[in-house]
Amino acid sequence: MKKFLGALVVSSLVGLGTFSTINKAQAASLTIDATDTFLRTYADATYYQGVNTFAGNTKAISLADLGLKGGDSISLNTSGIFNTSVWSPGQRSDMIGVFSTSDQLLDTSSEKRVVDDVALNQEDANQYNYTQNTWTSNTLFDSTAFPDSTFDSGKNAYMCSDAILSDPNRTCGQQTFFDGVFGIFGETTLTIPTTAKFLFLAVNDMFYSDNTGKILVDINKTAIVDNQVSVPEPNAVLGVLATIALALKMKRKQQAAK
Repeated sequence: MKKFLGALVVSSLVGLGTFSTINKAQAASLTIDATDTFLRTYADATYYQGVNTFAGNTKAISLADLGLKGGDSISLNTSGIFNTSVWSPGQRSDMIGVFSTSDQLLDTSSEKRVVDDVALNQEDANQYNYTQNTWTSNTLFDSTAFPDSTFDSGKNAYMCSDAILSDPNRTCGQQTFFDGVFGIFGETTLTIPTTAKFLFLAVNDMFYSDNTGKILVDINKTAIVDNQVSVPEPNAVLGVLATIALALKMKRKQQAAK
């Protein structure tokens, strides 16, 4: 009888909604090529050991295809490293990303290629947004004949003279920057902007065609704990109490008969 009462009480409490649930879902595991980007990379090409390598275009990731939507909390976990140059290898593992309301990506010469970029909410932006200096993409080539630049017929572009990518005072080449670009360092947890439909990802670099390697990114929907207690209808409460009272009355009758 005790076991019966215990089961009855538990089932009654479940009916009243007093238990919490935890939902976890892995959305995707993606491999990002280190030569692909959504930043401006006009005439970004590398010739090394007889091989021509060109900067590629990041493919827009559909959030809906991953079972995600605006307002969801997600974690981005990176693993692996990429080499920043075939000439002077250096290793990095950080990445950049930007949300967008569309999958539109303009050509490589456009300064703002992600047309419909969406900024993070302020709390996440304070943690993960890059400053202009740390999330710009610089290129040695340009479509405009700036002073001190020379025309490279092979690239159909003007090449900076005596300037390196990190030189902020060079007279040709442009920086790419726009709102919404955020950094990804190991594990990054953030909220998807409400209007976002797509996500663009790339390694964090300035010149992409000379990169080698790939970065793995796991995108997970973070755990949701549902500890909200539902308010039952009055009749449901009375029904549960009546059932428990009846069981107790039956137990008393059995004890009196003994």
